Amino acid sequence: MLEKEMVKIIKASYPNLPVQEVNLNTKGWDNDVLIVNKDVVFRFPKTLEIRKKVLKEASILKLLKTKDPLVRIPNYELVYRDGEFVGVTYSYLKGSSLSECKEDNIHDNLDNAVLIGDFLTKLHTIDLSEIGDIGRIHTDAYWDNLYKSVKDHILPNINRSIQKEVEDLFEQFLCADQVPINTIIHGDLTTSNIIYNHEENVINGVIDFTDTQWGDPAFDFAGLYWSYGPGFTKEVLASYRTEEDKESLFERVQSFYGLQPIFHNVLFAIENNQTINWDTAFERFTYLHSFRSS
Repeated sequence: MLEKEMVKIIKASYPNLPVQEVNLNTKGWDNDVLIVNKDVVFRFPKTLEIRKKVLKEASILKLLKTKDPLVRIPNYELVYRDGEFVGVTYSYLKGSSLSECKEDNIHDNLDNAVLIGDFLTKLHTIDLSEIGDIGRIHTDAYWDNLYKSVKDHILPNINRSIQKEVEDLFEQFLCADQVPINTIIHGDLTTSNIIYNHEENVINGVIDFTDTQWGDPAFDFAGLYWSYGPGFTKEVLASYRTEEDKESLFERVQSFYGLQPIFHNVLFAIENNQTINWDTAFERFTYLHSFRSS
């Protein structure tokens, strides 16, 4: 959606909101985002399918809000144009994406692991009967298709030893017994979707619930593991409350979920004709894979 069109919708829907300054971000996969006066966020889904997902987000966030998580989450208000749902608005969560922060920031305050553990506990314990069928993205077909894309577009470009590690990774995961899928997960809890408050040196919020779905709760630790490794992931797990054996959950993170972000990153780069240094692209994967093998 063009910036001019977004501003027109905002002015029509919120005539008392003075639009003095706008910051536009259209680089996301799912939404165009316009921040007005550094205070109010407007998210406009790029497709009708994403609009349906955002409506689902709104319902889940409403339920999550009742659990009073320690971190802030968006409080969605639906935006309409001529009676048609086109997006959501919410107060801007002050801070920066954790992806823009140094790794030391996350470790400097022990409360950060506690805050994420509390958030995941409360999200994962939402009563499914209150939300209905929210769908599942990470089906067997999803993982089969990912592996096929990896074999077609990534394996031919990497050396044989890493090829073998990747092949073994997928083969073992695809052949393993699947855990029961009865949990609501965030589905995209990466550093890009965690907000960090520099002034207080603490995590301030979690955003972008577009990929919320029924899934394996271990998947929500994947982004943390990929970015910060096993040590911080275990700190978060220490504050995470679950009836499941935490060692079993961590094993699923360490053996597969925490390693698979590399494939999405590289495939995205290929699809967008970005330059890839194949000599270094899998350095992080190799490092984290060493913990899996030990």
